[in-house]
Amino acid sequence: MLLILVVANYLLHRDVVYPAFLQASLWLFATALFVVTRRMFIPVSDSIFVLSLVGVALFTMGAFVASYNHRPVLEPNQLLKGSMPGNGALIALASTVFIGLILYVDRAAQLAAGGPSTNPYVNLRYALSVTWEETGGDLGVVSYFIPFAYVFAAITILRRTGLARARASGFLLAFALIMGLTYGILSSGRSVLLPLIVIVLIIPTVLRVTTPAKTARILGVLVLLLFVVVGLALEKGGTFGSSLQDNWAGMRDSFVLYTVGGIPSFETFVRNRGPDLDMGVNTFRTILAVLRAVGFSTPYVPLVQPYADIPMPMNVYTVYQPYIRDFGIGGISILFVLGFVHGLLYRLATVRNARAVWVFLFSLSLFPLFMQIFQDMYFSLLSTWIQYSAISVLLFVVLREKQRSPQGQFAVQLE
Repeated sequence: MLLILVVANYLLHRDVVYPAFLQASLWLFATALFVVTRRMFIPVSDSIFVLSLVGVALFTMGAFVASYNHRPVLEPNQLLKGSMPGNGALIALASTVFIGLILYVDRAAQLAAGGPSTNPYVNLRYALSVTWEETGGDLGVVSYFIPFAYVFAAITILRRTGLARARASGFLLAFALIMGLTYGILSSGRSVLLPLIVIVLIIPTVLRVTTPAKTARILGVLVLLLFVVVGLALEKGGTFGSSLQDNWAGMRDSFVLYTVGGIPSFETFVRNRGPDLDMGVNTFRTILAVLRAVGFSTPYVPLVQPYADIPMPMNVYTVYQPYIRDFGIGGISILFVLGFVHGLLYRLATVRNARAVWVFLFSLSLFPLFMQIFQDMYFSLLSTWIQYSAISVLLFVVLREKQRSPQGQFAVQLE
């Protein structure tokens, strides 16, 4: 059935960046990989695969409704004139990101200086993922510079690939990417860096400047490289001092665990969950956190989940877990809503002369889609999406460039 949905979603628009095609393909890949490697994990009941199939079908229906009768542009496309942020806004954004990076590096260095290991990067990861809730050892307010850095990189890519004449030099592009990569790497988590990679690669693909096949190859290589390098730096699955053979075996098992481990973890959650429902506590954790910060007695819901024994320890449970925990099996219907939103962004981003903001937001939206087999990155990271939305409105709407006349637009080339 998953294969049928993959084929049907492709035939609908004959476009491999169509979100429903990507989502069905992702779950087909994860299911196939799990079946091949199932001996590594605890048994998973057929009901789990039925649930995932229903989720894919609901997502497909939502995307279909949003993109019905849409004809995506499948040839090189340009952005709508006047839809980019102005030069003054871009200079202010670059300055903000650069100043923030100085503060960010300083805070990361403080965290890396202390900890149980002689490896500073391990200490940084330990502070950000293990002890931060107890000790406050996190990046604090400087972490809010990350969305600004990624938006800056996105705007640079848009200026370089989405206009008739490139208005971002190679130096500016390198500057934006280096700053974004530094932010992501010092977060010590793969999932923080992955949105930057997705944005940078998907924007040219949506504009049909790069072929989807080339994007897929580059994305695959970068994701594997990111997985291996960060894994070695954190001594997860291997170490720089181990032999190639030992590292290969460890990294292979670690890659399989992180790719499909959410499926057997989800099995343990479904099997062990009680009859009581949390009624939105997990789905709307961001809203509850804001209310708690201003004095209301709302429940605290940690983002980091408890570990399950599958038999390796694993604490991610696929995209479905928070919604089923809150609303029971019926919570899976949220996939229809998510599919609709993805389909709507796809529709807006793939018209002739699309607005820059829609191309950016669609590209960004593929990050939580790619993470569905791992964990929920939609409502669980609602505060992050609110930040990106606010920044987008500010830069692409309020501070967008002004046109001198209908025939041209006011622009000064940034070099």
